[in-house]
Amino acid sequence: MTAHTYTTLVLGFEVSPDVKSKLDKTFHTVHYHPDGSIPDKAWRESDVCFAMPNGLPDTLKLEQVPNLHLVQILSAGANKVLEGEFFKNEKAWKQISVSTASGIHVYSIPQYIIGQAISLYMNLHQQHWLLRSRNKWATKPDVELKTAPGTPTNFISLRGKTAGMLGYGHIAREAARLFQAHGVNVIAANTRGEKSKDTGFIVPGTGDKNGSIPSAYYSTSDEKSFDEFLSKTDILVASLPSTPQTQYLLKSKHFKALRENAIFINVGRGDLVSSDVLLEALDASPPHILAVGIDVTDPEPLPDGHPLFTHPRALITPHTSGDFAGYVDAATELLVANVEQLRKGGVAFNKVDPARGY
Repeated sequence: MTAHTYTTLVLGFEVSPDVKSKLDKTFHTVHYHPDGSIPDKAWRESDVCFAMPNGLPDTLKLEQVPNLHLVQILSAGANKVLEGEFFKNEKAWKQISVSTASGIHVYSIPQYIIGQAISLYMNLHQQHWLLRSRNKWATKPDVELKTAPGTPTNFISLRGKTAGMLGYGHIAREAARLFQAHGVNVIAANTRGEKSKDTGFIVPGTGDKNGSIPSAYYSTSDEKSFDEFLSKTDILVASLPSTPQTQYLLKSKHFKALRENAIFINVGRGDLVSSDVLLEALDASPPHILAVGIDVTDPEPLPDGHPLFTHPRALITPHTSGDFAGYVDAATELLVANVEQLRKGGVAFNKVDPARGY
C-alpha cells in the first residue's frame, strides 16, 4: 500500500495572511477558495481538507475525493459531521480520518468557566442589571444572594469549594488547573471513574496531562458512584459532548444531590439537561441550586420569551465561550501538528470515532 503524503490541502473559507503563509509552508499545494466555491479538480487532488464545523458539503460524493484522507474541522464537537450526508456512507470513514479542534479551546472556555463561577457567587450579573435598569444605587439587601438558610450575604468565596468536573477532557483539565489557583478542590466524573492520560492535542503549559489534579474520580455509569460525586460538589461543571449516553443525563434528582448553595456551569452541549429541569432546580423551595451559568441550552437556541432568559439566577450566553481572537490560527497549529504526526506514520490527534459520537 502506498503511504499517504498529506501534501495537498483544500480550503474553502477565508484566513489571515499569516495563516495562509503557514499553510503554504506546510503543504506543497494549497487549493485556496475563500468564497467556498471549490472546483472538482481541487477536491480530486487534495489529500487534506481544512473544513468548517459541518465538515464536507452534503452534495459532495466520495468518488469526487479519491485522494482525501484527513478532514480537520474547526469545532471541538463532531455532531454536524456525523449528521451530514457525506459521512453517512460507511466507506467514507474507511478512507478518511476526521479530526476535531479539541484542545485549542483551552484559550477561552476554561477562563469562561472561572468567570461564570466568580460572577455567580458574587452575584455580579444581578448587581449590574439592577444598577443599569434602575439607573440608581442599589442597597445591599437588593443584591443579596438567595442562599440557603443562614446569614444573608453578597459574596461566596471560591476558596474551600469543591468543583465537580463532569467530563475530564482538555477543557475540564485546564479549568481544574485554574480552579486550583483559587483554592478550589477538584474531583472528576467520567465513564470509567478512573484517572487517564490526555493523549490529545495539548497547548503547552495548559491542562493536566496525567490527570493528577482531581483528588478523586467517580463513574457516571455507576449510580452509587455518581451520586457520591454529586454529594461532594459545590460547582458542577459540565463539558460533555452530545452522545446517546449523555443526552438528558442530568435529572432533577441529580441537582437535589448537590451541596447546599451549589452552582451549575455547562459549556458542553445543551441536551445534557432539559431547560424544564433547570427551572425546577432554580425555583424549588428551597432551591436545589443557587444559580446556573450556561453557554449551551436545550433547545438551542432557546425560543424567544423563554423564562431562563430573565431568570435572576441564570447567566446565559449564546454559545460563545469557545470563540476567541486567533481561533483559526490556533486551529491551524493543530492541523499542522496532525499532518506532521501522519507523515511520520502516527495517528491524528482528536480522531473522531463515529461509533462513540466524538
